[in-house]
Amino acid sequence: MRCCTVAPVSERPRSPHPRLADRRAARVSEPEPELEPLDTGLRPAIAVAAAGAVLQVVGLIVGVVDAPAGYTSWPLAAVLALLPPIAAVVFVANRRPTAAGALLVVFAAVSVGRAVDAVQLAVDAGRVSRPDLVVVSGTVPPSPSIGLWLLILGFVVTVVAGGLALDRGQAADEEPRRGLVIGAAGLGLLVAVGLVMAPFSSSNPLLPADGVFDAPALALIGGLLVALVLPVGAAVAASAGDADTVRGGIVGVGLAALVVELPPAVAGFVLPELHPSAGPWITLVGVALLVPFAFVSVGRPERNLDEDVDLPGRGNLHLGAGIVGLLAAVSGLVAVALPLLSLPDGAAVPENYAIRLLTPASVLVGLLAVGLLVPAWAALVRPAFVVACAGIALTVASGFDTVLSATGVITSKATPGAGVWFGALAVLLALVAVIIATLAGALEREDVDLSELEVRPVLAWVAGLAALLAVGAFGFPAVTGPGYESTGLWTFRIGSTGSVVALLAVVVAAALAARSRPSRAAALLFGAAGLAVVRALEFVFTGGRVTGAEPALGTWLAVGCALVLVVGGVLALSGKNDSTAGEV
Repeated sequence: MRCCTVAPVSERPRSPHPRLADRRAARVSEPEPELEPLDTGLRPAIAVAAAGAVLQVVGLIVGVVDAPAGYTSWPLAAVLALLPPIAAVVFVANRRPTAAGALLVVFAAVSVGRAVDAVQLAVDAGRVSRPDLVVVSGTVPPSPSIGLWLLILGFVVTVVAGGLALDRGQAADEEPRRGLVIGAAGLGLLVAVGLVMAPFSSSNPLLPADGVFDAPALALIGGLLVALVLPVGAAVAASAGDADTVRGGIVGVGLAALVVELPPAVAGFVLPELHPSAGPWITLVGVALLVPFAFVSVGRPERNLDEDVDLPGRGNLHLGAGIVGLLAAVSGLVAVALPLLSLPDGAAVPENYAIRLLTPASVLVGLLAVGLLVPAWAALVRPAFVVACAGIALTVASGFDTVLSATGVITSKATPGAGVWFGALAVLLALVAVIIATLAGALEREDVDLSELEVRPVLAWVAGLAALLAVGAFGFPAVTGPGYESTGLWTFRIGSTGSVVALLAVVVAAALAARSRPSRAAALLFGAAGLAVVRALEFVFTGGRVTGAEPALGTWLAVGCALVLVVGGVLALSGKNDSTAGEV
């Protein structure tokens, strides 16, 4: 009779990191938070908010006074007016009714000031700095029309919607984070500072370019009420101790700032007698920095002093990085579409070919940012996203190099155009997105035993070869022509700083890939390959700047670098199982 023996089940060795093991055990034992069931209690508030938005849109289409607006602003204003009810519906559909209620309350508070500000149009529309609503062509102020009263009624109805949503609050069961409250209040104050500044400058005495403090009485009161709501609303939301209230309140503050600031700010770009000013940019920067606060951990349970501090959840960080990354990509595409130089007396602005390369860089970052918004893809896409963001710095620096040269050669009165500000904003947003994504990677590495990391020789060779090719790709000019060479590492111009950033991104990504799990290593290498492809496309997008231009050595080395990195990514995916290597 044959005996059967049962082989003992091998036990996974204990982690040499006791604190890491404790965190793993705590996460396993913690129950998954349950989402609230679909709540229909906010239907009346959302319906009233939608009615208020429709009234505002109709009022803007009809016209608020019997004089034309400076530009056709109602399509933009209509989209902005519909954002609050749409955002509230999205929150409710995701079973976050408390967030929807907080957002509606913020917009209700802002609408009080907007209604007071709108009354100034009925008193004296000629003294209001709102070319998106009215441009006065004479000394007689225009008279209000039915559209103005519909607009004001829309604001009042929005206030009512916020009142209906007031009882949707949820009791806080966690102590709010002091840093979150202080940070949200400070960034809300930064947004408010941008709002009270003039949204544009004017060379036409009939088009006033006043900030809130220079406005007539009712516009002053209304503007101050709106500005006051933003830091107070951000601080109150952040101190709620409830994740949904924080999320809805801070998102509401960010959206409200955009709704108020964008229509008049756009006038500075589209009307020839108006010029952009710093106020809207300060507001946009404040909003870009504030909104990620809506997706971090909001409370902290009482803990012993020797316990570790938890980072925000990976899902929230991926979402925040994806949103900021999308904003960076959009800002980059807008920078390409707008002029980078402004010349006096309506002089023709020369074409800036260098900034065209920002198009593929922005598209690459935008596509990867979308991947961060999909939970199933976010962790895999994140390393490639971080590397690809260097492409925005590379291309913006090259474009700015041309602008600085033009301001010194063409005329001393030349000033940076609107595209410069959007390009700078794209770089800032890309930096913020990289920081958030890096925090997500740090949180992911908490579950990895770093003692198990191993260097894969084949990827080490790939990293070395890719680094050598990258030095040449970003060091030598990519385009040459009669009397012209594009920016490289050794040209020592402003554009060289972008080449340094891109080179470091490729080299560091390739080096890290040699000690990463196959999936993360492949993402790093593919992201670096995308950056090399952007460099290789420089001739395609910018070759028209010089007659007889041709691709130079930098272009061909960039192609070779991209091919080596792609091969390395394929080799990484075909490597050993993820469980036997480390993680990035």
